[in-house]
Parts: sequence; structure tokens; C-alpha cells
Amino acid sequence: MSMRYRIGEFSKLGKVSVKTLRYYDEEGILRPGYVDGFNRYRYYLPEQLTTLCTILRYRRAGLSIEEIKTLLSGADPLPILRGRRAETESEKDSAERRMALLDLMIEGDDHMDYEIEVKTIPGFIAAYREGMIDSYSDMAGFVMGFAEMCRRSNPDVEFTEDDYCFVTYADPEYRERDISLRYYQSVKKAGTPAGEIGFKEFGPVTAACVKHRGPYDGLGEAYAAIMRWMSENGMELVEPPRECYIDGCWNKGSEDEYLTEIQFPIGKA
Repeated sequence: MSMRYRIGEFSKLGKVSVKTLRYYDEEGILRPGYVDGFNRYRYYLPEQLTTLCTILRYRRAGLSIEEIKTLLSGADPLPILRGRRAETESEKDSAERRMALLDLMIEGDDHMDYEIEVKTIPGFIAAYREGMIDSYSDMAGFVMGFAEMCRRSNPDVEFTEDDYCFVTYADPEYRERDISLRYYQSVKKAGTPAGEIGFKEFGPVTAACVKHRGPYDGLGEAYAAIMRWMSENGMELVEPPRECYIDGCWNKGSEDEYLTEIQFPIGKA
């Protein structure tokens, strides 16, 4: 049986709010691909994540809903894309970024080539910080304050040499503000929970992984690449996806240099 996703699950995978998905449904550009004949529940299918990423790329490039409808219907994209680029040249705000994206789309080179790597991740113990951030721009502060906060309650805590760390999200859908999350970092042994700090033991998992270089607003395409691979290989997600931030604002000056690894713990469907 093909994997199917309720709207909240699909919003998390696509990094877009439920409100936006409902809007796209109403506008007729992305409707749930399966309706249960018994209970009439509506589900999204794995391949629709690719369509969602296409829509989001067009939206980031400034295209209207009507223009996107036209392109999704199979129309030649070049006249619309070139016309939109000409309009963008006269805009003062965000012109450089939009034009770069449109150039890539015209050249057919706007997709990052993702290589799926299947890894066995050994079991480990992690210290974590659980909390909420106002927006994704606060992520760096939340993560960078973790070690000091952990050592205040557990002075003897020892982090492992491999420095394995990642973020998971607790909200049932993608949120742009008031985001609930956990930041994990591997330690040599568990300590004493205190306030936002806790400890958890993880068993070994097999994970499908991809590395994404560039701004975080493009992470949905990395998720889509893994989902396509999982669908093609009969795999399913068995634990929440992990986002490992390798390079970011703490050591890189440009968002184009950010490096994030997405890890999907998987099992046979």
C-alpha cells in the first residue's frame, strides 16, 4: 500500500503551514491525492511533495497563483519566467535573490542534486534542550546556549568526541512562529534532568540521509528527495526526522554556505 499522509504530517515534511496547504487546495493547485472511500478522509501522497516543492520555488520567485496554475498545466514556462524576471529587475527589494533563482529556473538548473546515503547510526545517549523559539531566526541562539545551560545543572557532563547533534520538531504541523523543538547532543553518560534539560537513550537505527547546502527555506527539497527514495524502495519513517546543522550562521557568512544533513530513520513499509 502506498504511503499516505494527513495534512499535518504532510505540512511537516514539506516545511509549509497547514493554512497554506488548505489555500493551495482551495485554489486547485495542490489537492490531496487520495480520498478514503469509507471515512472520506483526505490524504496526500509521497509524490505530491515534489509538486509542493515546485509550487514553493515558483512562489519564492514571485509568481502568482494563476501563473503557477498555468505552469502546472504543462504550459511552456519560459515566457512566464522571462516576463517575471523582467518585472523583478525594476523591484528594489530582494531583486538580486529573485533574479538568481529565476535565472536558474530558466536554465533548468534550479534543482540541487541529492545523493541518498543509507547509514547505520549506532545507539547513543543524548542530552537535550526542550523549548520554544519565536521564529527560525532564533535557532542559533537556542542551540548555542545549550552547552552552558546543560553544564549549569550537570557540571560533570561530557559530550562525545564525534559531537553528534540534531534537532527534532514537536509540533503536529509546520509552524513559522512559536516553534516547539528539541536539540540533542550525544554525551558519554546520562545526567540529571533539570528544567529544559533532559537526557534520552537512543537505540541504533538505519537512516536515509541527504546533505543540503544553502538556505533553510530550501530544505523541503531535501525532504522530497528522501521521500521519493523511500517510496521507490519500499521504506517508511520509523522515528521523527533529524536535522543536523553542520555549517550555519555560527561559522559561515552567507546562507548559501550553510550545510544541513537530513536523517530519516527508516524501516521496511
